[in-house]
Amino acid sequence: FGSSHLGPSHLPQAVLAPAVPRPLACQSSVAMVASKAMKAMKALKVMKEKRVAKRILKVDNTRGPERLTRAGKTSLKGALMAEVRSKSGRADIRSTASAAEVASKALVRVRPQDRAGFPVKRAPGSVDPLKWKTVAGKEVAIDFSRSAWLPDDWAQGVKTTEPIARSRPGAGGTYTVFLSPEGRTFYHGWAVEDYLGRKLGPKDGFGGQLRLATKMQEQISASWDTDANFFKLLNANERKHLPKAGDLHYCIISARRASSVDGMKSIAAVQAAFKAAKIEPVWYVDEASLQDYRGLGLNAVVGGKLTAARNRALNDAFRMGKACVQVSDDISAWEYRHGPRATSRDDDAQNAAYDAARRYLVTPVAAARFILAKMRGVADGAPPRLGGAYR
Repeated sequence: FGSSHLGPSHLPQAVLAPAVPRPLACQSSVAMVASKAMKAMKALKVMKEKRVAKRILKVDNTRGPERLTRAGKTSLKGALMAEVRSKSGRADIRSTASAAEVASKALVRVRPQDRAGFPVKRAPGSVDPLKWKTVAGKEVAIDFSRSAWLPDDWAQGVKTTEPIARSRPGAGGTYTVFLSPEGRTFYHGWAVEDYLGRKLGPKDGFGGQLRLATKMQEQISASWDTDANFFKLLNANERKHLPKAGDLHYCIISARRASSVDGMKSIAAVQAAFKAAKIEPVWYVDEASLQDYRGLGLNAVVGGKLTAARNRALNDAFRMGKACVQVSDDISAWEYRHGPRATSRDDDAQNAAYDAARRYLVTPVAAARFILAKMRGVADGAPPRLGGAYR
């Protein structure tokens, strides 16, 4: 669901349409009927996976009790490294802040079991990652990040290094390492591959990426506006047409993304967002990639190319008697801005209106229900057949 720049010449990246007996035959036909629906809506803003999927929430007590804000994607990693340095005993890399201060600032207090580096699953008899030490006796902290290729039963951590001739005061001093279920520590991906006797790829690490995305959604959901609060923005007539979550068919339109690292991270983020909203979406994908998507545990069906996939989803929704929700495969958050419209089309006025608007962070399911209520609640003229928003 996208930015405020709306118009009939663009195909929406997230589409919600009432089921119709005759599917739209081409992308241009879909776009031409979108503009009327746009008039009933405020601006929804999509935040792309590549921009926010690695962000996490932190507590900012300077802005009121337990107010949640977003940390940068590297802040937790940096804070963890700072804490590891502070405990290293090396004067040349010791952090200027105490470990407790660093931990409090960036949520290092998050349990190691809840961090991305903890194994997704543990085999009976495997070494406990909470007791992880190297052969030299150095303690290893469970990492907040996770390599996309790392198998589900492995752990990723951060440890301190020994000083060498090139060491500079205050710099370096930490290293990312990997723990096998048997308790061996490895410093490089190629060494892990040698140990396992095979090449590793994104499919090996998808479980970890999905778990990471799920944990991030749990953090994000702490600041989600409740459905009841969000739906207060609807007028009385629109609320009469508010559908139940089960009245919609949720479809992810995707192709050729299940075999690359970036693609799998996007897939994991979208899947986790719907799972957090207790919805299992259907992935409409190209035939050549079907088994790749199913291999990730997704509910995937053949959709074909873009237009064919959209039409297949419309047909399926029609057979079910449901409205059809179509979503792009690289969205990680759904944000709605509510407030007075800009007084003119110039950038300054539009930016000022955007900044002044009330921001709602909602689930994809709440966003879809909201749009459909807007569409069906149109008081004058025929209700629109297609609703959506743009990046």
